[in-house]
Amino acid sequence: MQISMGGNVKILYRHVGSFANAIGLGIDAGLMIRTPTWRIGVVARDLTTTYNAWTFNFTDREKEVLYLTNNDIPTKSTELTQPRLILGGGYNFVFNEKFSLLAETNLDVTFDGKRNTLISSAPISIDPHLGIEGNILDKVFIRAGISNFQRGLADSDTTNQKRVWIFQPSLGAGFKLGNVMIDYAFTNLANQSNPLYTHIFLCA
Repeated sequence: MQISMGGNVKILYRHVGSFANAIGLGIDAGLMIRTPTWRIGVVARDLTTTYNAWTFNFTDREKEVLYLTNNDIPTKSTELTQPRLILGGGYNFVFNEKFSLLAETNLDVTFDGKRNTLISSAPISIDPHLGIEGNILDKVFIRAGISNFQRGLADSDTTNQKRVWIFQPSLGAGFKLGNVMIDYAFTNLANQSNPLYTHIFLCA
């Protein structure tokens, strides 16, 4: 059994146009336990709550536009990023020395109130992610997954009353060439009946 632990302290700087910037501080930590077949991990993001202190510097013209459009003219504010807990587990089914199948699930747990997720309540919300990966000779990897379960309005309902469950499917592949790993993912960003697709490439 192998146990790995890690963490980081992050200093954030954000810049929006010529009129706003922020600086923040946060902490992340993680733990993973690996056996030949099992993988169990937990990641705590923004563990102590990440604070972002915003300052604003508007020109007289920008202040005039904000005033005429009935908007407040901010001078400073504080943005809080609540902690997020990610729990993950996977099991590797080894069929032979040439092929194995890794099945995994992650639970994205948030504590900032009720969200539009599969498990939703006032104190916490949980968004599950499911995936499988086929490993061929430790060189070719075929992947599939589903995530982002939400309740949305049915496109076929003109009264906007019927709600249905929607989710985000994805397919992918990876290729290991010596010390180089090339990954590709194809995913749907919208409702299955009105899809928006994206392609993601990663080389490491």
